[in-house]
Amino acid sequence: LEQDETVASVLCGHSERLAIAWNFVVNPNTKIIQITKNRRVCGDCHQTTKLIAYIRQCEIIVRDANRIHQFSKNGRCSCNDYF
Repeated sequence: LEQDETVASVLCGHSERLAIAWNFVVNPNTKIIQITKNRRVCGDCHQTTKLIAYIRQCEIIVRDANRIHQFSKNGRCSCNDYF
């Protein structure tokens, strides 16, 4: 961490979180979100995406460097938390 950074500020900048947030800004009633990234999803982003899918009742599909994660409306991921 840099001197002026906090853990919260660093974690809020992950690309998939920003993409999900932007999608809800542009289309608040979306039922499916698809994201592609060239790096692996970190554990914190994985948990956060599961929670967002459950709370917003939308399907979120994230294709990362290793696999495709399909987060369902019930808050589960197709990878069974193996990432």
